Amino acid sequence: MTAVDAPLVAVDGVTPHIERRLLGGLMGSSALGGLGQLIGLTGTALLIEDLLGSKTFIGTGNFAMLGGTALGAYTLTRWLGKTHRRPTLVAGYLVGAVGGVVVGIGARWESYLVVLMGLALFGFGNTASQQARFAAADVVPDARRGRAVAIVVWASTIGVVFGPKLWGPAGRMMAHFGFPELGGAYVVGGGVYVVAALACYVVLRPDPRDVSRMLRPMPESVSAPPIDLRACRRRPPVRLALVALIVGQVVMVAVMSVTSVHLRDHGYGAGGIGTVISGHVLGMYAPSPISGWLVDRVGRVPVIAGGSVIMVAGCVMAAAADPRDHGAMIAALLLLGVGWNGNFVAGSTLVTDAVTAVERPRVQAMTDTYTFLASGIAALLAGFVLHWSSYSTMSVAGAAIAALCAVVTLAFRQAAISPSR
Repeated sequence: MTAVDAPLVAVDGVTPHIERRLLGGLMGSSALGGLGQLIGLTGTALLIEDLLGSKTFIGTGNFAMLGGTALGAYTLTRWLGKTHRRPTLVAGYLVGAVGGVVVGIGARWESYLVVLMGLALFGFGNTASQQARFAAADVVPDARRGRAVAIVVWASTIGVVFGPKLWGPAGRMMAHFGFPELGGAYVVGGGVYVVAALACYVVLRPDPRDVSRMLRPMPESVSAPPIDLRACRRRPPVRLALVALIVGQVVMVAVMSVTSVHLRDHGYGAGGIGTVISGHVLGMYAPSPISGWLVDRVGRVPVIAGGSVIMVAGCVMAAAADPRDHGAMIAALLLLGVGWNGNFVAGSTLVTDAVTAVERPRVQAMTDTYTFLASGIAALLAGFVLHWSSYSTMSVAGAAIAALCAVVTLAFRQAAISPSR
């Protein structure tokens, strides 16, 4: 029996009950976080198009939201997450909830700038949802780290699949309270974020960082050296993890962020758009247990390479598909999501492997900051590409970027991968 297959036993005071409770809390909050995000996010490009009356700047909405996610990764970890995970998660969800209300108010006032400000705040909720996977890596022994990350990412499936389908009904419900449908959906999403924050506050005891210290104690005589982020970035595994996470997020966001507008232009209503987006996010999250098993069994690098190749296939299919062919659009976006999942789970695990317990929060926050800032820029540029050229051009560009990631990954295959610490 290998270490990966070993049954749960108490390790340095961390009982199976504690591990299960913390993972369950992280899974629950991640599911709620995904639900809250997708209830609002599905209609972002449509909301911006309606406010401005043009497709040119439809990417600014997702740019603001993902920029807020990047800002949240930096600020929350720096101010609240130096020693503990729970305050970061709770604060992120609560700030995101405030952002949802601000988006709704901005939509009611028909104020583009207020909506952008609300979207930036709403992005903090996504920060919390994304940081939950790193908290999961804290609470298990190193040999099961990949599967712990994967199981929390997988839990988001419950929320993100139903979120796009609830987007229309949530907006119509809030219309009874005076909110426009597209903006009102964000108010409902913010309410779900409040429930996620409450789940984190109540269930995550002891804090995942405290559990990590119990599993990986440092000798009392050894003082923690100062964290040198530049030195961390120069490590080959960290570089590869950054490439995998950034490319996966950039390609996925660039294509997905303009899909709703592309579909509406070809006669889709809210239900049809929601179905296609639900298929996409099903591909993003549902394969996580398989990805996690492969990461622990086969290795981080092969999964990143495979995920990149699958993203190429999804982008090519999206470029070639007749938008009126509902099944083809679902299949293309599903494949794109599956490829993203491989990069996301393997990259998240790899960056956790490559740094010490002391370095981990700062480096993980750095990777999320870079990742979501880059994907925000991709969302912004995608709107311009859709306006000036076509959806197919955007998809082909995504395929080229994903193919480049596969090549870079294979070039890294001989690089020394740091042992888990």
